[in-house]
This record gives sequence, C-alpha cells and structure tokens, in this order.
Amino acid sequence: MKWLMTALLLLGAAAGEAADFYAHWGDGKAELSSYKIVQPRYGELREGYGVMIFVTEDINRRTLIKVESSTPDKDRLYVLKLNNVLKFTTGLYDYSVMTSVFSQVEGGKNDFALHKISLSAQEWCGHVFDEALLRDDKIKGHINSYFESEGRRDYELKLPAAFESEDNLLIRIRELKGPFMVAGEEREVEVLPSLWSVRMAHRSHEIMEGRVRKGAVEVIAVAGDSLAAVEWEWTIGERQRNIWTEKAYPHRILRWRDGDGARGELMRTIRVPYWELHGNGDEGYRRELGIP
Repeated sequence: MKWLMTALLLLGAAAGEAADFYAHWGDGKAELSSYKIVQPRYGELREGYGVMIFVTEDINRRTLIKVESSTPDKDRLYVLKLNNVLKFTTGLYDYSVMTSVFSQVEGGKNDFALHKISLSAQEWCGHVFDEALLRDDKIKGHINSYFESEGRRDYELKLPAAFESEDNLLIRIRELKGPFMVAGEEREVEVLPSLWSVRMAHRSHEIMEGRVRKGAVEVIAVAGDSLAAVEWEWTIGERQRNIWTEKAYPHRILRWRDGDGARGELMRTIRVPYWELHGNGDEGYRRELGIP
C-alpha cells in the first residue's frame, strides 16, 4: 500500500506540473534570466554576463525552422527553445556566444526530446557557426568556421540508446512537466558535449561517456535571497559541472560551477515578450536585468 500511495503522489505531482507548464509557458511571454558569469579563456578567468531566454514556439517538423506561416498543425512541433547567451571580454576584444536549443515539449520518446542545437560564436578573429540536427536516430551536423583547421564540413554521429545532450540538459533538469530523475538517482549516459565546450577545446564532435546525478534539496543564497534548490551534477569525460535549480516552479537555473573555474549566478528574472521590445526607450529592461 505504501508504494501505491507514493506512486499516486508522484503521478499527482507530475500532472500538476504538466498543468503548470501550459498555464505558465502559454502566456505569450518569454522568461529572461540574467547571470553574472566567470568564463575561462586563453588560460585566464574572464568576467562577463549571461542571459538564458526560455520561450515556447512552433517549428516545422521537416525543416526544424521556426514557423511563421500557415503551416498545418500536423507539420509543426511545439518546442521549448533556450537561447543561452554569453558575453565576456578577453583583453582588447569581446566574445559573443549564443547556443540555441529546440526541445519538443511532448510527443517524442519522452518529454523535452531534443531536435536541434545551433551555436554561433563571434570574436574579433572571425565567426563560427555550428548546427546539429537530430534525425533518423542520427545527429547530422555542419560547421562553418573562420579557422582553416575547421573550415566548412559536415559530421554525423549515431544516437545511442541512453543519449543526452549537455545543452538540452539545461532544459531537462528544470523538470517543467514532472520529474526527470528522483533525488539521489544517478544515471550512466552517453552525452553530446555542449557545442560551446567543443568550440573552446577546438576538438571534433563525439559522443562521450557521462554520468548525471540529482541531489537533495538544500538552501542557497542567490541575489540576496535564500532559496530552496536542487543540486545536479554531471561528468562528461574528465569534465564536471554542478548546477542548482530552484525547488519551486518553474525551477529556474540559479547557479552553476564547472571544474575549470567557470561559474555563474542568477541576478534577475523577468517575463516579457522581448521580441516586441526593440524600440528606443526599451533599454530600461536591460537595466531591470542588471546587464550593460
């Protein structure tokens, strides 16, 4: 009987969070969270800022491009998109990096199944664009780089059964429609490292052995508040990352810390239709987020 009550409680919680998802994310706004970051580059730690932008939208099931026309419902995928922005300076010149993740809300093999990742990185030497599409149990990618050693090329990787994408884990661990893992659980997985980590290391794309663990609830100090948080930890090869998500819905990402010294901490969160806020005078929203 005890196991049955536990199962019913978990089902009730999952159903509640699924309802919360559509009530919260279907309001026509995006969630913008700003972060104070430290990013290692060229052997030194650099200070900067980041913004994580979460918003729902429809993409075309075939092209995996945002729908802006009268595309029939059967040809659409309803996704949660994450635009993960990093801005930092290395001496004289700036880095501007954005990773976009397109994760199907439901209807795949599981909730928040990954369909596409793209990365663009700009600095004063040149541009790099990297895109990975998940199709037919494969990752089909292409990279277009300023650097001769990378150039223009395609790559293809076979999807393993226990697959995770490090970029998509930033969506999965928020548990927006119910638990992804239970507290104390640890999983052995095969992981596509974040496209930014591949970029920084100047290495080829590959699936690597990894491990994901969900910790217990603890109270941490963030932006002057004490918040109940869940610690997540994953390792990919020799690299380790710890991330704390807010226990309360919608489980914002509060903090992260990497083994190489990279770290970030939440500054502020706002919910706005940011794509409409492009006029002179809308800079006030940047001040609200605490970014330059």
